[in-house]
Amino acid sequence: MQYSVGDKVVHPHRGPGRIVDVERQQFLEEAKRYYVIEMPARSLTVRIPVRRVDEVGLRPAMSREKIASVLDILHAKPHLLPTDHKERQENVREKIHTAHPIPMAEAVRDLTWRGRSAHLTKTDSELLKTVQDFLAAEMALASDTEVSEANDTIELAMTGNMDAMVARERRERERTGPV
Repeated sequence: MQYSVGDKVVHPHRGPGRIVDVERQQFLEEAKRYYVIEMPARSLTVRIPVRRVDEVGLRPAMSREKIASVLDILHAKPHLLPTDHKERQENVREKIHTAHPIPMAEAVRDLTWRGRSAHLTKTDSELLKTVQDFLAAEMALASDTEVSEANDTIELAMTGNMDAMVARERRERERTGPV
């Protein structure tokens, strides 16, 4: 896929950024072109060879419209994650490695719920921070806002959903009594 200066893109391992230049560099007798991508959320600039973007997995950043879908996922009922920590963490890592917003939103939602209803291991907590930071950075890029504002949006979406679910579960326990 071809990109232009100003395009918003996501590197699957480095995160979201904006193409600020297309450089031409001479190596030996061959000239190569590179996309120069600034990633403000990580204070990082990377160069990706133009001919390797597909191999690297560079993709366009989500659109503003996609943010609504991400928020819908965050509002949806969470899926219960496996109780086995290794299986659970592998499940979450698979979603993170897609570097796509919908699976990452699912990971944020499900890990957040697990943290409210059970225990998050240190690794679970690190995975949650990693995936939420990545998702917030892409949402901020897509909406031309700050990462902190995108994080607040994620937190707000999660808090309302989780509080409602906790209240429902409490009412259900009170209704049915001890098991």
